[in-house]
Amino acid sequence: MSLKRVLVVHPYGLGDFLFVTPVLRALRLIPSVEKVDLLLGSRTSDVARANPHVDEIFVADKGRYQKQGRIQTLREVTALGRQLCARHYDLMLDYSLRSEYALAGRLFLGIPRTAGFDYKRRGFFHTVRYALPDGFSGRPAVEIYCDLAERAGIRVEDRWLELYISAAAQASAQQKWQAKTNRTDAGRFLFVSPGGGESWGKDAHFKQWPVPFFAELCTRISKTGGLDGVVILGAPGEKELAASLAQKLSMPCFNFAGELSVLESAALLERAALFLGNDGGLVHMAHALRVPLIAFYGPVDPAVYGPWPPSTQALAVYKQGLECRPCYARFRYNSVCEKRECLQELMPGDVWQQLSAKRWLEKVRGRIESREQSTENRK
Repeated sequence: MSLKRVLVVHPYGLGDFLFVTPVLRALRLIPSVEKVDLLLGSRTSDVARANPHVDEIFVADKGRYQKQGRIQTLREVTALGRQLCARHYDLMLDYSLRSEYALAGRLFLGIPRTAGFDYKRRGFFHTVRYALPDGFSGRPAVEIYCDLAERAGIRVEDRWLELYISAAAQASAQQKWQAKTNRTDAGRFLFVSPGGGESWGKDAHFKQWPVPFFAELCTRISKTGGLDGVVILGAPGEKELAASLAQKLSMPCFNFAGELSVLESAALLERAALFLGNDGGLVHMAHALRVPLIAFYGPVDPAVYGPWPPSTQALAVYKQGLECRPCYARFRYNSVCEKRECLQELMPGDVWQQLSAKRWLEKVRGRIESREQSTENRK
């Protein structure tokens, strides 16, 4: 039986959703496939809607479900189930690491083939299982995501990430850019995200390099690179963190934290001369947009969750020589760690030495000059 209708389940955050984009592209290249639908959490739906490889998007907002009454939640989930059942999917690709989606897919939606990860026996209801005894480890997460699709018979040859930005988001971002900066051009700006790790909730600080360190490195890079200033990005919950960084910078600074949608952030990020950020969704957005970046990794292993595919323009920085890192394993981290040496002892001077040894900023300057020359030629 040929594959015609596929439901991809992914309830997690932005970075992990971008890991799935090679699979979405591969599905769309299969001649028999008529429909590629997504079942997502609420955080990634806007980004997914801009992806041309996707047809319909369904959202299971667990955050809202927890706040509202059980009866209303039951009504919404039942209505969602009816919508999905009416699509008559041939295959479910389940990236949730949970058992309820496979159970619902088999018993209630009538999907004959479901493929998912088997972690702690949570893949019991799947017909196609990818064993993850140690969680994501030993290989890049993107490769593991793609391998699950291949286990289900979908060949994924090109495994690079994609991020699409709608025309509406481009226009809205440009309007906000002009209003705040009083300039229409992209200029030479260093983009910075001092937050990140939103999916870790109250423990997000475990993934965040100290703000004073960001400020010191921004100053060095801006002076050496001849940049016009700093642009700060961040989620609404990171406004205080962003304001703290802005206060410590002596060069021109424009703080957009909490003022942009995800796609608007992407539209501005695309014009960055360079991006600095903690391990998180914005790092993978920047890399998908081919923006040179420096990403800081603490508890998490960049060999698994680092920028993909590897590139000389993407530098994953971490504290070397610590026996305790990476402590994030089997989807858990050492939440009782008090010193956080992996980030607190990763000094700006150490990062600067790595940049200098690789002559990294010289490469970035070359990219900036090439972009400016290209812009001038188009005039």
